[in-house]
Amino acid sequence: MRDYSRRDRGFSLVELMIALVVTLVVSGAIFGLLTGGKNAFRREPELSDRQQNIRIAMASINQDVARGGLNLPPFVQAFADALDGTGPAGANGPASDEIEILTLTDCLQLSVCGPMSGTQVTTSEQLPQCMTLPSLVALWDANQAGVYWAEPPGAATTSSCPGTPGSGNLNGHATIPHGQSRFVNPPGGPGFNPLYMAQISVVRYRIQVDADGTPNLWRSAFGGEPVNGQSSWQLVARGIEDLQFSYLNAAGWQNRPGIVACSMTPCTAPTQADYDRIIRQVRVTLQARAMGVNLQGQTTSVAGGNAVRGQLQQEITPRAALIALTGTGTGRWY
Repeated sequence: MRDYSRRDRGFSLVELMIALVVTLVVSGAIFGLLTGGKNAFRREPELSDRQQNIRIAMASINQDVARGGLNLPPFVQAFADALDGTGPAGANGPASDEIEILTLTDCLQLSVCGPMSGTQVTTSEQLPQCMTLPSLVALWDANQAGVYWAEPPGAATTSSCPGTPGSGNLNGHATIPHGQSRFVNPPGGPGFNPLYMAQISVVRYRIQVDADGTPNLWRSAFGGEPVNGQSSWQLVARGIEDLQFSYLNAAGWQNRPGIVACSMTPCTAPTQADYDRIIRQVRVTLQARAMGVNLQGQTTSVAGGNAVRGQLQQEITPRAALIALTGTGTGRWY
């Protein structure tokens, strides 16, 4: 008869169960680590892209807001009113905002010589190559300013500037025709004799959702108006789903910039109330979402779908407001 000793016996059922449980625990931990690593490998590039998009968007807005109204009279509507909540639904519920900024381009500022003749503006200097017409221009004097569409002068030139001694053959002019849409020009000219003309941008930002449901930030340098029959909108950043603006004047933070204007024409002695209406700072709040799906840390939003979201906020000071309120001695800076 064979003698079965204890050491010849196999594992008991209890021992096998313990070994199986330990194996499952270790395997589960390894699988969890691998899955977490895979999720992080997918998630981190998406978050990096999201941060890059939101920073690109903020940098673009920052540059335009800081230049708003620069080198124009202080009582100019540098930020358009009534654009609060005009965009698609934002990430936190309220509709996103739009913004429209009156800003000079880097092209040269020109001196206007003599009174306007009808719709023609004559400048002391020749029109520089950077002034590509048709385009938006600003005409202004010490008290007022206006935004107009300017057309090329064609083959005609001006031999001199009326009333400008020694002007010689400094020639250049642009035709200010009837305007387009919101930029409407009076048939006989702007209604005042401007001293300066410069090419400008009426920069407008808005969020638009594309065909696949992705919200993107768009920018137009022509107030959203078409130019030569082509759209003037350009893509700035993808995944920007909320855009909110607040404006600081002497009364505090407002959702809208209100009407900025001088209470008297000509504006020879602006009052403190006039200075109080000037926008001192613009608070910009952007929210962006990662474009990837099924990422760790996703949240649900009324702006659409599950996504990993992030927010960036910045307060920007328009340089024109800083000059107007600190250089006159009458305006107060807040």
